[in-house]
Amino acid sequence: MEKHILIIEDDQEISELFQMIFEAVGYHTTVLNIAPNPEFIDKGGFHLIVMDIRLIGSRYNGNELCRLFKSSYPNNKTPVLLMSAESNGDILAQECGADGFMGKPFDVDNLLTRAFEMMA
Repeated sequence: MEKHILIIEDDQEISELFQMIFEAVGYHTTVLNIAPNPEFIDKGGFHLIVMDIRLIGSRYNGNELCRLFKSSYPNNKTPVLLMSAESNGDILAQECGADGFMGKPFDVDNLLTRAFEMMA
């Protein structure tokens, strides 16, 4: 079964880069430039969520959406990888229950390795 990754990133160029990276190695992607409601994530059948912390123009930041998703749907074990250039991004990721954190800028090979491990 093809793995399906949800990418939530407000920067159009970065979201397109994520999409190219993941699709080049055979993953199916859905890209959103604003934060969806947690129910969308729960019902989406995703294998991984890659989400920026700072989502300008959204009603939630990535860490807020992660916290809402994890608390509202505790039986959904879809891993969440938060990404950010924020200096405290790792702390925000830990506090909201994210399954992982990567800083920006990121190394493509490290991103793919991390995604593969989180979906295993």
